Amino acid sequence: MNKLLDFGRKALFYVRVLSGYEERRIRSYRLQLEQRVQQAQARKAAINKEPEKIILSEVRRMVEEMQNLNKKLEETVSCILGKI
Repeated sequence: MNKLLDFGRKALFYVRVLSGYEERRIRSYRLQLEQRVQQAQARKAAINKEPEKIILSEVRRMVEEMQNLNKKLEETVSCILGKI
């Protein structure tokens, strides 16, 4: 009985290979794996860019504060010089 089942399994496998079903299934699986790898790489790249975005926003905020301070200093100096 086992020999008959093994023969049937082998025969079905040969039919799938000859019809191209097995090859399409393998290609589909490989394509699916490639897409999952690409999505994982995209998520990893996004996570790696997050600290960079935080640092850049902090630097921008500090630059704006310094520019505001410079404006106040210039206004104060011009106010003092205007009174003299």
